[in-house]
Amino acid sequence: MKKEDVKVVRVDHTSPVDTKKEETPKKKVYNKNKKPLHGILKGGKTARNKPRFEGVKDPSKAPPTKKSKTLRILTDKGITLRRRKIADEAGKMPIGKIRQTLRNHGLPIKDSTPDKIARKIYEDAQEAGMISSA
Repeated sequence: MKKEDVKVVRVDHTSPVDTKKEETPKKKVYNKNKKPLHGILKGGKTARNKPRFEGVKDPSKAPPTKKSKTLRILTDKGITLRRRKIADEAGKMPIGKIRQTLRNHGLPIKDSTPDKIARKIYEDAQEAGMISSA
């Protein structure tokens, strides 16, 4: 005989199980005045239109990132060669093209500006990286 099978009852004593009714868990009543709560992956107007997580071909691959712009650090010799190359290019380029390039890159220059000064502005802007060489 097991211990669980034996029931000890005192005289003139009622067990607490007998006095209480068996409680059934109450069902949650839906309140019609409130909106239903959404799950963790839902939330708002956009959640119904577009999924929060999108599938990818290779989940182990890193997400796409913005390519950082590199900063070139030149040696003294590299700096002089670059300056010489920019000066040669500016000297061979027609002045109209130089003025137009400066205007396109946000450096407004008047037509009355002397050609030497316009060329110097172009050279300095290209050396500083404000104008791309390509």
